[in-house]
Amino acid sequence: MKKEQTLFFSVREIKKYDLSVDTKDVFVSNDGKSHLNLITCAGIWNPILGTHSERLVVFSDKEIQ
Repeated sequence: MKKEQTLFFSVREIKKYDLSVDTKDVFVSNDGKSHLNLITCAGIWNPILGTHSERLVVFSDKEIQ
């Protein structure tokens, strides 16, 4: 990658995962392309557990320039 290069990604999918679901598949890709996946909290805040009830994942693919 060159210095000061701008990369563009397009959102492919937005998906919610329950807190108890194994989400490690969001880190795996076998298609040989570049991806940028954003993982954040969603759902209801549980003060006892100190977390939200869901995870929101935004999947994106690098655009070819």
